[in-house]
Amino acid sequence: MRCLSAGAGLLALLLLVAAPHPGQAQSASVRITFAVDMRLAVDAGWFDPAAETVGLRGSLEPLTWGQTYPAADADGDLVYEVAVVFTPRTPDAVLDYKFKVDGAGNPNDGWETGRNREVALDGAAERVARPFDEPLPPLDPTFTGMVEVHPAFASAFLESPRALYVYLPPGYHDDPSRRYPVLYLHDGQNVFDASHAGQEWRADEHAEQLIAEGLVEPLIIVGVSNSPLRTQEYTPSARQWRAVLTRVGGDRPLTDSLSALVGTYRVEGTPAPRNHEGESPEETFTITAEAGVLYGQHVQEDAPTRFVAGPGGTLTRPDSDATFHVVRDAEGRAERIDITRPPEGGLGDAYGRMLVEEVKPFIERTYRTRSGPEHTGLGGSSLGGLITLYLGLQYPDEFGVLLVASPSVWWDDQMILREVEALERKTAQRIWVDMGTAEGGGMLQGARLLREALEARGWTEGDDLRYVEEEGAAHNERAWAGRFGEMLRFAFPVPK
Repeated sequence: MRCLSAGAGLLALLLLVAAPHPGQAQSASVRITFAVDMRLAVDAGWFDPAAETVGLRGSLEPLTWGQTYPAADADGDLVYEVAVVFTPRTPDAVLDYKFKVDGAGNPNDGWETGRNREVALDGAAERVARPFDEPLPPLDPTFTGMVEVHPAFASAFLESPRALYVYLPPGYHDDPSRRYPVLYLHDGQNVFDASHAGQEWRADEHAEQLIAEGLVEPLIIVGVSNSPLRTQEYTPSARQWRAVLTRVGGDRPLTDSLSALVGTYRVEGTPAPRNHEGESPEETFTITAEAGVLYGQHVQEDAPTRFVAGPGGTLTRPDSDATFHVVRDAEGRAERIDITRPPEGGLGDAYGRMLVEEVKPFIERTYRTRSGPEHTGLGGSSLGGLITLYLGLQYPDEFGVLLVASPSVWWDDQMILREVEALERKTAQRIWVDMGTAEGGGMLQGARLLREALEARGWTEGDDLRYVEEEGAAHNERAWAGRFGEMLRFAFPVPK
């Protein structure tokens, strides 16, 4: 599972707006109805139908890992359904997905536990139905070559211990005088072994093959596992999320507290995110009242979101941790609604200190490594790609090559672009950036903006910058595994 936001655009405000609904099916589209039985989850106290919602997140558009595509219980039987239309870009496309409960205080933050579930988008499956968090059979570990595990590496900077997985190249024990370059990878439990997520980067298999073929230097690869605080640790800044609804029309006579909120609003973020063209597109949101119930709906959405209007015309949403502050005009009508969330993330610097001051020295004491940034790489995907670039730029004397896979450029209003733009000078690092074209949620646009920002600071495609877009690729370990061999050849080619 990877958690990324659909939020590079203002649709990500969306604690307010329901997740996108599918458009008209195209000739190559596949429609699948997902049904999740929530009865056991209700009995276990994991789900409150009156206050929480459940839906899908996944690896292929229109799904993302950062925003829930809501399901509905039309029959009141606690079986929630949603039909999703996919337009796969490759004939062998596979969706990775999980059901997720959105609400406060759920175990595992509302996610189903265990590895992601899969469904092929070949048209064979028209309906997927199962209980929420249905257990999956365990998978056996899939290590290839020599992989040593340090199961509980503790840090003075972060509260959770984590496993370190260390791949050693063929012949490591044959020549005690030889030293090796090192590549550090985030989400280390998925780097060599599919038993955790059901997929892996196949870093050990790629390294074994490419070393044997003489295409990459024999190297050590260190997988640093994530912790339950992955989002916090993999983000450089605390995301101060805010959206503003400003009334632009749709007034009606004030008859009650609901009518004071009814109207059409312009949606803005602060600061407004940029699209690929550098623009901040205007969005519109409407609030209506029907039979004493308040609904909000984005102009581009097919279905509204239900809200609760409290005493004095306050506005809340039970399954949201957002705060809604209503600013009124002289007549009591809402003229602006400010929406905020508690700060999220921001432990990236502490995570960086763990890597540089604890993990890296431990590896250098324990294994025969080469010193110097030219022999040391850092890599990761999604938020792991974000933190790779951020920490790489913070520690250019530690990491000379950065593998930035499917980076979450959207984080904190694209703060990583501002980090690149603020560089006093270009570093000597070589940087790989990639993205799949089917990842959705503005991810591709973010990667293109990142490439442009790096080029503006002096990195050159074909020299110290490699940018890759993979047609039809999703946001999952399967896609990153498919590109990892080329990443290795970029990072540590055999010297000529």
